[in-house]
Amino acid sequence: MKCFHYFKDRTKTREQRSAPILKNQSKSDISETERVTKSSCSAPSTRSIPELYEEKAQNLRVFTFSELRQATNGFSRLLKIGEGGFGSVYKGTIKPVAGKGDPIVVAIKKLNKDGFQGHKQWLAEVQFLGVVEHPNLVKLIGYCAVDGERGIQRLLVYEFVPNKSLEDHLFNKAYPALPWQRRLQIVLGAAQGLAYLHEELEVQVWTLP
Repeated sequence: MKCFHYFKDRTKTREQRSAPILKNQSKSDISETERVTKSSCSAPSTRSIPELYEEKAQNLRVFTFSELRQATNGFSRLLKIGEGGFGSVYKGTIKPVAGKGDPIVVAIKKLNKDGFQGHKQWLAEVQFLGVVEHPNLVKLIGYCAVDGERGIQRLLVYEFVPNKSLEDHLFNKAYPALPWQRRLQIVLGAAQGLAYLHEELEVQVWTLP
């Protein structure tokens, strides 16, 4: 199957690597994305997600670790907005492409080196979200992959979604109750996102009950 490998660039330092590419591997090294998609009862497709990603990889920005560290003020606790099995999520600000225009507010997810999830999960998320394009699904802007003297660094950069999570607004008593009209809009938006994954994406993804 296929998974990421990195071309070495002698003109770069140890901390900088080129963008991930896909390369043939043995059957025992199946990418996490393909495994999850198949186990989720995906419909037959002529191309896999890694193959689709190969076409769209250039749409993702490749960040250096120093860029993202600066964007989060050194991964400040004051900018931490969430935490999960993958690691911590920080609110950050990055420069637009070519450095022209207003700064872009983003959410930066940093892999926890001591967590249960690792490079394969990070890779699966890059590959899958790298091919997903829908207004009701969170957009992946770019990533950072560094194998340097300070260890392995894996980060993901998403569009920032303000106003907390839906769970907060439904169950946190600190927020006013959502009107039914707004709830209906949220349900319809979620359904549109699921319909895209189930029917419109070339590799159709089916969620398990």
